[in-house]
Amino acid sequence: MTRSPRTPRLAPRLVRFRDAPYYIGMDRNRFNREVRPFITSIPIGRQGLAFDRLELDAWVEDYKSRNGRPAARRRKPWDE
Repeated sequence: MTRSPRTPRLAPRLVRFRDAPYYIGMDRNRFNREVRPFITSIPIGRQGLAFDRLELDAWVEDYKSRNGRPAARRRKPWDE
């Protein structure tokens, strides 16, 4: 089956374990320590493991709401 240039690409709902840390922008050790205990693991086949992309997004939103900071307000010399 050939894809048309107009066919939209869909993001997969399940993110494999090897790709999940990259998806949320951190290394694998930090992912295992800070994220994995709070999200559901989904077995795929005999050895595969995946995570729900929407659950990963929800974890990031929660993390951002607890730890995010607003951008620094810069003052221009002519504003004074």
